[in-house]
Amino acid sequence: MKQTRSRTYGLASNPSEWAAHRRAVVFSVRRMYPGVDAERAATEGLGELCRQIVVHGAVDRPAVVWCEAAVAAAARLRSGAGSAA
Repeated sequence: MKQTRSRTYGLASNPSEWAAHRRAVVFSVRRMYPGVDAERAATEGLGELCRQIVVHGAVDRPAVVWCEAAVAAAARLRSGAGSAA
């Protein structure tokens, strides 16, 4: 099988690699924001990563961008839950 270079620098087109990164992102969110829906935050973080790729093209260190965006989403979810109570 011929290997090609990923334009996203760190996340290949292999779905199993994305799944592994997702587990790491969810773990990070759960550790930093216990009680927040970590799966939802990871999904929102992935959405932000995709928006950045569409707007700016290739993103350096996409796994880091994804994780940071997910943590920011968790913070928003927590503050939104606190204001709704």
